[in-house]
Amino acid sequence: MGPNHVDHLEGADADKHRLRIVLETISGERSVEQACEELGVSASRFHELRREALQAALDGLAPGAAGRPKHEDPSADQERLKALERENRELMLELQASYTRTEIALAMPHVLTAQGKAAIKKKARQARRAKRRGSVGSGGGT
Repeated sequence: MGPNHVDHLEGADADKHRLRIVLETISGERSVEQACEELGVSASRFHELRREALQAALDGLAPGAAGRPKHEDPSADQERLKALERENRELMLELQASYTRTEIALAMPHVLTAQGKAAIKKKARQARRAKRRGSVGSGGGT
C-alpha cells in the first residue's frame, strides 16, 4: 500500500496529497523533480518539507513516559482549599473590623482628636496592666 496509507489518516486533503508525494519520493516511485513540479515548489523547499515530515514522524514514534500520566493528589487540593477558606475567613474578619472602625470614626469624630486618641491609649494601657495583674495574681494562689 505504501504512500496510500495516507488516505486513512485524518487531515485536509491538500495536506494528505503533499504527504503522499513526499512518501513517493522516499519509496522511489517519484523523483524529486517530479514532486517539485507537482507541488509547485523549489527543490530546496521540497527537501525542507520532506525533512519536516520525517522529523515529525520520528518525534511521533519516540517512546513516552511509561504508565498513566500523573494526576495531582486530591488531598493536596483539599488542603489548599482549606487554607484558602481559612484565609478568606481571616480577610472577611479584617474587612468587618475595618468597616466598624470607619463607622466609629464617622459617628464619633471627636475620638480622632489628639486628646481623644490619648485617652484611648491611656485606657488601653490601664486595661493591659489590669489584665497582667489579674493573671499574675490568679496564678499565685492569693
